Amino acid sequence: MDRTDRTDDFLKKFEGKLTNVIRKPKRLYFVVDDKDIREVAQYIFRDMACRLSTATATEVYDAIEVLYQFSHDPSGCYFCPRVRIKDKKNPTMNSITPVVKGANWIEREMFDFWGVTFKDHPRPEPLLSRNHPNKLDKPLRFGRVS
Repeated sequence: MDRTDRTDDFLKKFEGKLTNVIRKPKRLYFVVDDKDIREVAQYIFRDMACRLSTATATEVYDAIEVLYQFSHDPSGCYFCPRVRIKDKKNPTMNSITPVVKGANWIEREMFDFWGVTFKDHPRPEPLLSRNHPNKLDKPLRFGRVS
């Protein structure tokens, strides 16, 4: 990675809080516990001056994963924290909206389509499905529960 991306400093700061670290050219993926996601997001967003590019959720066999992608524009690198939610019947995690206001709508979309409840979200309500004639309920889930 480009030495201006501050990846090494980031990894050192959060040593012991990050697992499954994957370094790719211009990308750093890692798993962070739900209890630490706000602290990590705040550091990436405020201290490193990265911007939230997007966020996604996906269902894997044993969890729901929420992946945030923060862009460090000066270097072109992305910092990508993942939270694995083991309780697929009631997936709940901390919202990063209290520290990154731009996460508001994307977290509401993940609530709509994946059923993830974000604790301390300012508007925990459906965004895209609220007036849908088919009364959508987690339409992107496979329905597997481990």
